[in-house]
Amino acid sequence: MRQVQRCRAEHLQHFLLAPSETQPNEDRQTMMETIIPRSVEMTLQPRIGRPSYFEALIRHGYKRFGVYNRHYSPLGYSDPLTEYNELLQGVVLWPVAGERQVEISGPDAGAFTQLLTPRKLKDMPVGRCRYVLITAQDGGIVNDPVCLKLAQDKFWLSAADSDLLLWARGVNAVRGFNVKIEDPGVSVLQIQGPHSLTFIEQLAGPRAGAMRYFDFIETTIADAPVIISRTGWSNEWGYEVYIKNASSGNEVFDFIVEQGKSFDLKLGTVSQVRRVEGALLSWGADFGLDETPFDVGLGRLVSFEDGIEYIGRDALQERASLPTQRQLVGVMFPGEPLPWSLEPRELVDTNGECYAMVTSLVHSPRLNANIGFCLLTPSQAESNRNVRLRVEGNTLNGQLCDLPFVPHRRTTQVR
Repeated sequence: MRQVQRCRAEHLQHFLLAPSETQPNEDRQTMMETIIPRSVEMTLQPRIGRPSYFEALIRHGYKRFGVYNRHYSPLGYSDPLTEYNELLQGVVLWPVAGERQVEISGPDAGAFTQLLTPRKLKDMPVGRCRYVLITAQDGGIVNDPVCLKLAQDKFWLSAADSDLLLWARGVNAVRGFNVKIEDPGVSVLQIQGPHSLTFIEQLAGPRAGAMRYFDFIETTIADAPVIISRTGWSNEWGYEVYIKNASSGNEVFDFIVEQGKSFDLKLGTVSQVRRVEGALLSWGADFGLDETPFDVGLGRLVSFEDGIEYIGRDALQERASLPTQRQLVGVMFPGEPLPWSLEPRELVDTNGECYAMVTSLVHSPRLNANIGFCLLTPSQAESNRNVRLRVEGNTLNGQLCDLPFVPHRRTTQVR
């Protein structure tokens, strides 16, 4: 059962989604206003969950929050450009409060977890993670969690923003496997950046530093039980810390911040710019139930090996036999940051007709360009290497490009 931490009374008012109170200069403030929405108040409500380190977030100065997986989750600490540069240069702590776990345990846990995903799991050892897709009967993508195998009869699905817990329970209501499906009340932090390896070794010992990509270990931080995985959403070297006991969240957060002082650890949130540069897709923003794994370049995660049963297998097998219908490509518009807007970002032809939408459009400082994703037919991707973007009534010239925009940092680190 999910445990909800009490929050001090003085923190039960409002949080502003606005730039930080102190900005380097007026020019920086003007630039931030083009990429951050104007202030919007959020009132805390008991029906929205809070991570186990919520009080620590407030003490350490987090002010901008959104709702992700029905939990309050920080959207920013200072400003996006500062946090982006801190990620590239050092080590940062991200409270990914909305990253919830779906725990599947019991005698049929392995078979049931395999039923949810087309990625082969039967050869997955305990102590390893795998990026998986959860598919519907028609092959559409329900979610794209990281799967952790804690024991032969126990799995976690570290879920993106969706109703994955309800989906899994609904599937089992029909199929009747001998499993228990619940939210274990785990809160997650990410430690990311080129100096994160040295920091994790100080924080949790050499075992943590020796992990391969997608390994995890069970250990303690500040005497609290945690799982540390060699994963993250930054495309930089990094780790995730899963705090198992809700009563330990604030202490673990404070301990990591204190230990990080000698590393100049910075507080922040997920860098949307860096994840788009590295072509990390966001479920619900870049793809979802209307896309199959083959549409978004993730067909490698689909197994048709005999003996592997999963929801959507027949539809995906049929889809795999057909010519490519849609493909995910990058799109780039050189120049200054485009203004933040709620209006659609449309690719238009010479007649002004929209033929595709651009998702996750951000400005990359190192590329000096606005970059994002779009799904196109093969003929559109071939014939429209030069494209036009319409946003807020204006058009901008750009081009399609291969992904990722900037390579992953998985095999190099700074000690």
